Amino acid sequence: MAAISVGAAQAYIEGVYGGPTEETDHDYTVGTSVKNIATNDPEGLALAIANLGSNSLYVMFDDQVSASHGFLVPSGGGLLSVNVRDDQTLPTRAWWAVSPDGNTDVIVIRTRRYALT
Repeated sequence: MAAISVGAAQAYIEGVYGGPTEETDHDYTVGTSVKNIATNDPEGLALAIANLGSNSLYVMFDDQVSASHGFLVPSGGGLLSVNVRDDQTLPTRAWWAVSPDGNTDVIVIRTRRYALT
């Protein structure tokens, strides 16, 4: 569900990134099959992936993610966060995930700029 930011934080973000933003969050259960958890979004500004489950999670910006090809997001609240200021285009990319040891609960939060019509 998208939520439009308001207040002082929104004013700051609009000044830095040149327009209004919205945040979306999605819950996933990721298992032993590779799953797309964030689509390509050229307006993406930040992306946070949290592993709320009890198994390790591996994430990568290609669909070949595995325990030997990806970023580890540890169980029990591990977090991977990227933003355009520090990580260039990584928040705009599509991201995939896999949990080789079985299902784990994941939340993905993305901040994106949008154009008013």
